[in-house]
Amino acid sequence: MPGTQARHPKPTALLASTTLALLAALGPAHAQERVQPTDAQLDCAGIAAEQQRMKGLMDAGQGERTLGTAAAGTAANVGTQVATGQVAAGLFGSLGGIAAKLAGATAQAQTETALGPTDAAREAATRATARHEFLARLADARDCANGGGKPLSAQAFEQLAAAPPAGTLAITPLSAASVAPALAAAPSLLPADNLLDGKVALAGKTVFLTEYRVLFDMSGEVSANTRGGYLLGTDYGATRATVTYKVPEPDIAALQAITDRAYADFKDRLAAAGLSVQTTEPEGGGVYSATEAGSAPGAPVWIDQNVGQVKRRLLVLTPTGTRFVSRGFAGIGAGNIGKRIEWGGKNWEGLSVTQTVNIAELESSGSGSSIWRRGSSAEASSSLTVGLAPGDFLVQTHVGGGLLRMTQPLPVPGAFANFRTVKTFDSDKDTTSRVVGTLQNLMGQGANKVLKVEKEVDVDGPALARLSYQGLASINQAVAQRLAGR
Repeated sequence: MPGTQARHPKPTALLASTTLALLAALGPAHAQERVQPTDAQLDCAGIAAEQQRMKGLMDAGQGERTLGTAAAGTAANVGTQVATGQVAAGLFGSLGGIAAKLAGATAQAQTETALGPTDAAREAATRATARHEFLARLADARDCANGGGKPLSAQAFEQLAAAPPAGTLAITPLSAASVAPALAAAPSLLPADNLLDGKVALAGKTVFLTEYRVLFDMSGEVSANTRGGYLLGTDYGATRATVTYKVPEPDIAALQAITDRAYADFKDRLAAAGLSVQTTEPEGGGVYSATEAGSAPGAPVWIDQNVGQVKRRLLVLTPTGTRFVSRGFAGIGAGNIGKRIEWGGKNWEGLSVTQTVNIAELESSGSGSSIWRRGSSAEASSSLTVGLAPGDFLVQTHVGGGLLRMTQPLPVPGAFANFRTVKTFDSDKDTTSRVVGTLQNLMGQGANKVLKVEKEVDVDGPALARLSYQGLASINQAVAQRLAGR
């Protein structure tokens, strides 16, 4: 009977099995609701016990990878490489060294996960932190600090449970109805004249306001990166950080109400400054024809801005019943030359006005070589500013060539939105990316690192309307004063 020959695993099979070991997923975090149905029956002792339990979950998930954790992972790496290398080298020579290193990377990742908090533990800690904060409010409402333990009515408990967590804004959805009261109140103006640059001469002229646009920032992206470099025998990998944000379904009718109110305010301020401005074109048309429709419910009109590391997507709004001038890569272009000559002879002038409402402050560490800059950072956070869109003018005249720019946007203080992180990808925490990084290192290359964060923006309608109107009216006032020569 012929003997049977033992079959050794193929090198590719060993590499695949090692990779699969790295891809082992962790169990999902146990959902820890911020408010639970039985909380209304908790006495002070029960509240304290539940707080202590939350504290345990918080402590378990808040530890970070330390030097000790890394050292333990390295020890596991070395031990596994030795054990695997002894087997693999006898099977298929030098390829066993690669398999050993991959297996070592697996062991290191598993050890670091075991010693440090898992993703599930971090998620549980986040939920426990929110619940701990609610329990503290509940204890305060029941006067537990003074040993009183006073009863809490069902209505009082419901109000307590409905209150937003600390550090978040209670949201009233954006709608035409929700913004109406905020737009009815007179705004408190902010100083903005010092932000304007340029000159427009309108004395003695008949002025036609051809277009008034408001651009609303509804989504965007900020990024930072370093380029891979090679210095003194070391290959430094590239890094890239990207943060995106988006208002999921902006209510165009509400933004239209804000635009209409700002337009009416602008006309009032021009009149108060002694300027007579006509808002309808004269017979025969103007130097520029406003033919493009602004955004309407179900028919958004977008402008994409790309300024280096910052990208924004803006909704174009025009006052009800008006349109805007089409633009190309050179702006509104030369217009109708014949009409320009005709208007100049009649001492007529046309105006285009554009303002922008930005909802996000975008921060970037920029770009550079990884030899000198070892990482990248980017962030998008809630911050409302009003003013000039990059690549556009605040005010542009159609005949005389007068221009007004803004040196910087006008900050409008106040909370108006919650920026929620809905998805994160971090190559340092992604097992597949760590496998790829290990393979890159084995080939003498620096491992590339990527961080991607996606955020959704929950906008409070009344607050957005109030702050937007305040900023737009402040710029309106500064522009009116400049146009009046003051």
